[in-house]
This record gives sequence, C-alpha cells and structure tokens, in this order.
Amino acid sequence: MKEKNERKTASLNPGTDTSSPSPNNNNEGVAWVTGGKIYVQDPEEGGRKATIITCPEVQILVNGNPVSGISEISQKDRIEAIPFSHNDPGFVKVHISPDKMSAFLEIKNEYRNTYELIDCAPSPNLVLKARHKKEVIFNETRDSLVNLLNKHKVSYGIDLSAIDSIVKDSKDGMILVARGLPPGQSTDDMVELLFEHNAGTPQEDIKGTIDFKELGTIPSVSVGDTLARKMPGQEGSPGITVTNQLYKAKEPKRISLLAGPGVEIVEDGLRVIATSEGQPKVQKSSNNWFFSIEPVLTIPGDVNVKTGNIRFKGDVIIMGSVDNDMSVSATGNITVQNIITKCKITAGGDVTIKGNIVNAEVVSGGFIVLCNTLKPLLHDLLRNLEDLFISANLMIEKLPPNTKVIFGNVLVLLIEKKFINLNSLLDKISKKIKVLDLKLLGNYEHILQKTINRLSGINILQYQTADEFQKTLQDLSNFFYYVDSLVDKRSVVSIKVALNSVIKSSGDVTVSQGCFNTHIVADGNVKVGGIVRGGIIQAADDVYIKEIGSQMGTKSLVMVAKDKKIKIDHAFEGVSVQVGKVSRTLEKEMVKIVVSLDDEGHLQIRNY
Repeated sequence: MKEKNERKTASLNPGTDTSSPSPNNNNEGVAWVTGGKIYVQDPEEGGRKATIITCPEVQILVNGNPVSGISEISQKDRIEAIPFSHNDPGFVKVHISPDKMSAFLEIKNEYRNTYELIDCAPSPNLVLKARHKKEVIFNETRDSLVNLLNKHKVSYGIDLSAIDSIVKDSKDGMILVARGLPPGQSTDDMVELLFEHNAGTPQEDIKGTIDFKELGTIPSVSVGDTLARKMPGQEGSPGITVTNQLYKAKEPKRISLLAGPGVEIVEDGLRVIATSEGQPKVQKSSNNWFFSIEPVLTIPGDVNVKTGNIRFKGDVIIMGSVDNDMSVSATGNITVQNIITKCKITAGGDVTIKGNIVNAEVVSGGFIVLCNTLKPLLHDLLRNLEDLFISANLMIEKLPPNTKVIFGNVLVLLIEKKFINLNSLLDKISKKIKVLDLKLLGNYEHILQKTINRLSGINILQYQTADEFQKTLQDLSNFFYYVDSLVDKRSVVSIKVALNSVIKSSGDVTVSQGCFNTHIVADGNVKVGGIVRGGIIQAADDVYIKEIGSQMGTKSLVMVAKDKKIKIDHAFEGVSVQVGKVSRTLEKEMVKIVVSLDDEGHLQIRNY
C-alpha cells in the first residue's frame, strides 16, 4: 500500500520569500519548486495564473483538497506536497546443505521507499517531478541470528565473525555462517599388478649396444608366482555436522579378486598366485578383478624385430615364420606353422616345425638339455662345496672355546690355501649360465644365479654361520633331485625339412621328409621318413632312416647307444654308422639293413 508521509507547504507570500523569481514581464503567473516545496507568484491583474502538472509519486493538496493532472494555482492557495512511501519486505532464512556440513543465512533486507520533489525553475506551466529514495531497514543482531540458527538445530561450527559482518554490512545474499568438521579421507582398495611389463626404453648392454629384439613386452609367469597384491582401503575418521551429529566418512571403494583358470586367491583374498604357467590376464568389471592364466601364447604372424624375441612360460603357437637372428623360447611346447631361418627355437616341451628349417637351432625338452649342459659343472661344484664345508667345520672345531669367527672368513682362508680351483670353476659356471636361456629353469633360474653370485669373490664373506652355507648345499641338491624327476618326461621334435641346422631333443626326433648337413642329437629315438644328406645323427635310442647318403659319397654319420640299433631302408656308400664306441663306414650301397652290436660287442650289419 502507498501511504502518506509528510506534508510540505509552500510560502504564499512571495514578497517575503527570498526564493521568489524576478517580476513576470509577460504578465503570467509562475510556479517553481525549491527544497521540496511549491512556490507561486501571481500575474499582474488580468494576467493568466500559473498551472502545475502533478506526478504520481507525490500527492498535491490545494487548500486541503487533492488535485491531479493540470491545476491552476495562485499565491493565495495553500499548497501541500505529500510524498507517497512504501516498504519492500525482507527476510532472513536458514539453509542447511544436504550433507549437513554447511549452514547459510539467506539475507534479503527490508527497504523503505520514499520520494521528494525535484527542484524546478519558475515556469507558467510547472511540471512536477519526483526523486526516489531507498533506505535499508535491518533490525537483526548477533544474538538474534545465533538464536535463529539454534532454532534450526545449527549449533556446531558457527562463524561469529561472519554473523558480525552480516549485522555490520547489511548486504543481500547467501552467506556461509557455520561449517562442520569434515571426516577423514578414506582410502580405496588398491591392487598392484606384478606381471605387467612396460615396453619402456630398451636397455644397453655392457658394450653400450641396444638390442631392440629384447624388449620383453609379453608377460608370462611360473607356478607359484604372485600375480597381484591387494592393499585394503581404510575408512576415514567420522566428522561432525553443523547440527552436531557424527558424519560418517565416505565408504572406501572395495575390490574383489576373483580366480579363473590357472589362478588361486590366497591370504584371505589379498594375494593372487599362479597355479599354472602361461600368460596372466585380468578383466576388470565394476569392483571385481578376474584373474586367469592363458597357457598358450599365439603369435598371429611372423616373429621379427617388431614382435621382438619371444620368452614365454607356457606354450607358444606361431602362425607365421621366425625371421633371421630372432629367438623363441618357452617352458611348454612350441609350434611354428611356417619356415624358420637362422634363428633359435628352445622349448621345455615338444617342438613342431611345419615349414622348412634353414641354418637354425631347435631344442626340445629345453629344461633337460639345459640341465644336462650344466649338470657336470654343478656336480663338480657341489662335490667341492661339500668338501669345503667339512674342512671348514673341522677347522672351527680346533679353535679355542668361545672364539667368535665368522664362517665366511674360514671359507675364504680354505679357498686360498686348499680349494684353489673353486673360483675358476665358479667363473666357468657363471659364463655358461650367461649364454643359456635360464627362463626354462623356472624358479631355479633365480636360485642358481643367487647361489653362484653368493659363492663368488668376496660375497662368500656374507656367510655368518655354517647353517647358512649348508642351506646353499641343500639348494643345489634340490636342483638335482628336480632334474632327476623329469628324466621320464621326454619331449619330441617333429619337423619337415632341415638344412644346415642343429636339432636337440631330450626325447625323440621325427623328420617327415629329410635333413641336409644337419646335426641331430636325441636322448630318444630318431626317425627320418625321407632323405639324410650329410650331417650327424646322434641318438640314445634307436634310429630309423629311409635313405641316407648319396651317390656322390656325401659324408653322413649315425650314432646310437651300445644297446641300441640303426635301421636303414637305403644307405649309400660312404655312410658311417656307430653303435656305442664301435663304428664302420659302408663300403658299398646297401638296402634294408639293421646295425647293432652282438653279444661280444662286435658291430653287426644284417638285412631285415
């Protein structure tokens, strides 16, 4: 509603009013406004009186009667100007955030709106104009605002300085006036993957050469390897809301480890271990991480510089070829669908090459072949260490009682004085290990390298007690026990054609078409369903060859163990056969022969 405020009455005697204008030359009455009041000067007799045009913001009373529009006025009239006024209502509201960790005061001030006439120069037709005036009305105090917050249950974390600022400044807006105590930061479950290999920057060897074929981009694991560890998250400490209630911290994100084929979850769900060899994989779905082992690695094309050398714990299938100077090794079986040239294939299990083999080396039963290579040296090492252990204990027994001597010092003294060849033997083994693909040894790769390193040079001083040294002897003994347990697990090499190559197998070798200038070494049988031209075939069991040698007298040698036999469908002159240590070179072309030793150890060649 509009309401009247105050009356302003003009002086009606211009002769006594210092604000009256100069005499009217046009014989017209004039009116003007000064200080919110209306003044009038009449014209000379017979002249036209002054008029005013009212404005809506101020009510004009002439002789007590309201006027509007255009009105004629004179000096005799009692003119009053009464400005209209009204109030814009305000409010103070309390807002609490949904999490109840913050409280705000929404301030909208109350305003009093009034008007006053604007000064105007004398005019016969005075048009009144008004000026708007706005005044803030704020009656709240610190206590009243705090009481309002308490009424809305806000009692914790009230910011009195913010409230004082509201009282002082009286500004509209949303002001933060209370803060809760935030809860502690929760930590989510985290999983560390231990099998991921980054293709990072290739490493230089000791000569500063970078081998870009050895980037190690394909992860593979052995039985018992840890694939991942989970670090459980922790819930943060609770906070306090502005309504003085406990505020629970954010629930940590939980991750469940799930086991697929070849995987086991242990330690109450905190560790993932491999129960089979192969390529570890993980699938993440929401809060579940599903681990599995893929036992077969499939290379869809060729093995070349782009793929890098293949080192895998499990089976490998190569759909293409293996290029020059590349190598493939696996603890399981290896199958190559196309040719291999000037490369090395080493498998812990069987090897199948469906294309030709040119200037390459193929090894199956690689673990056994590796072990047989290392076995004589390690046997010699173990025998020396056992003698060293006995001598060291005898020397310590001769020392005075309570003598504190580190076992490693006694070992060093004995090596310098008595076991002078031990260091050269260790050096020989170390060099041999460096050229062998020890990944085929599985967990024993680490054990052997650690053992040799600890026995070498001044590292032997690390042995504090006899028990520590005896543990090293036990590790070596366990290696031999493990090798002996694998003797019956014979592997097979199956090939089509081999040229100028080396074939080694802990079991059998089967050649479907032929081999040329190739050296075959097998701990089992050798069967060649085609032609053998040149080279050596050396087997621990029987050998069967469809045709060997040539009319040009190509030198070919076939060797078997003393209690085994050689069976040949067609042998040319010049072919050498050996059973045990007894050998003979054929002096003529022969067909369908069997070569073996008789009971007296003489070499016999007979037809079948």
